[in-house]
Amino acid sequence: MESETLQPQYTGVPKKGKCRADKVKGVFTESRRDVGRYKQKLRVHDSVSHFLGGDLAPGVHSIGLDLPLDLLYMPNGSKTTVVSFHAAARPQSPLPIFAGGNVAADHGVNRIHISDPGLYCSDNVRIAWFAGALGLPLQTFLPSVLAHLIEHAGGERTVFWGPSAGGFAALYYSKFFPNSLAIPVNPQTILANFGYQNQRIYTHAAFGAQTPDEHDSVLRENICSDLRIHYGGNLPNYVLYVQNLLDTHVELHMEPFLESLGQTTRIRTHLGAEWGVGHVAPTVEELRNIVSSMTAPNVEWATYFA
Repeated sequence: MESETLQPQYTGVPKKGKCRADKVKGVFTESRRDVGRYKQKLRVHDSVSHFLGGDLAPGVHSIGLDLPLDLLYMPNGSKTTVVSFHAAARPQSPLPIFAGGNVAADHGVNRIHISDPGLYCSDNVRIAWFAGALGLPLQTFLPSVLAHLIEHAGGERTVFWGPSAGGFAALYYSKFFPNSLAIPVNPQTILANFGYQNQRIYTHAAFGAQTPDEHDSVLRENICSDLRIHYGGNLPNYVLYVQNLLDTHVELHMEPFLESLGQTTRIRTHLGAEWGVGHVAPTVEELRNIVSSMTAPNVEWATYFA
């Protein structure tokens, strides 16, 4: 596949007048919000700029007032920081979602857990790929938020990991951090190849898309929805791609993404045929072993991927 140039990312202004903020219904479904269940001190920041200049003490940080970006920051003085993104939410599950703590529990790493603010758009939205919404250009500003956290935590290595939609996010955001490591698990890489109903629910709630044409416009113009375009055939980071061989994601997502990268030593695969038929991830224990094997202090990624 020919390398493509990444199109300008969503800036918060709808293009061609196709998606308007006044079409977006049910913004900020606050009834599901339950930050207190994490029993962590909550710090609220009115804006990204306020967060970037504010206190970075451990605990939960919430950025913004309409569709809040919630994150859990757990520094530990480690040389390695693990950023975790969650998969699709269960119906009516409380928000925010800080998943992956057991997976990234070894070696005393610094941990950053990101909850997808797109889930606040509507109770119907279970998956939003950490891609943002009208007025929430997440793909544009989250890299600066992550960079601020990673720099404050210190250390020398950063791992981005997540399953399914979280795998899409891990791949997307890792690219902004040269020599970081992405560990996507059964990820989507081309959103147009995923379940159409889930796509439509997201683009309708987050961008006000009413018609198939408006839906396609969101995927094409408002967000980066195709990681082949995002990477453009170039890997500035490392990727350990974890995939269930009995999942249709092999043909729809893994194979076209790998093909777009051509020959490179910066990506390796961890394939499983015993996890179950369909979109089934490895057990938490196996995922923990995979992540732990890459965060061990004596593991040099440059050597591993050589």
